Amino acid sequence: MGLFFNFGETIDGYDYKVVNERDARASAGIMFLFGLLSLFSVFLLRTIFWAELFSVTFIIEFIVRVVFNTKYAPYMMLGNLIVSNQQPDWVEARPKQFAWFLGLILGAIMTFYILFDKISLIRLAICWLCLFLLFVESVFGICLGCILYRKLNIKVENCPGDVCEIENKPKYDKRKLIYLLLFAIVFVLLYFGLEYWKFENLKEVIIID
Repeated sequence: MGLFFNFGETIDGYDYKVVNERDARASAGIMFLFGLLSLFSVFLLRTIFWAELFSVTFIIEFIVRVVFNTKYAPYMMLGNLIVSNQQPDWVEARPKQFAWFLGLILGAIMTFYILFDKISLIRLAICWLCLFLLFVESVFGICLGCILYRKLNIKVENCPGDVCEIENKPKYDKRKLIYLLLFAIVFVLLYFGLEYWKFENLKEVIIID
């Protein structure tokens, strides 16, 4: 029974089950990449085969994570292989279990659309939602399901990025918002300046010809 129906790992120094956050982020990045490529294939190859195949692997992944054993989920094992030379970052398993259970629900909805071969805006929206959740977790380390778990006032010892520790949060320097706005203006001006320069050069080429 150690292989099946065992969510999280027991590690010395922790009195609760834990999950390696590095594995989770790596697997999220892999799934995001495959999911994005599968969506591109819909527009480039005019087939939903790869998108449906990825959806099936997504569903299997979360069934194994939530129902059986997180360590042996395919994408988690691949993520672990990639970051195997990095020091584990142990976080409490319960918030992850909750977040991945939500992923399993999304996968179940996707299963309905795949089995009955239905194409709809809801199906597309779920695809983009899953990609968004995978993106923010892999790139920013933000587990939105974990944050929701904490918002439900469930006590958590240690969740990814310490987002569950609401006390002593570092304050964000609001001046950076002004800097970001200035950079955005500069980028827009650069874009239109470059477009104008290309347009003027194109006119000169046409005149010469």
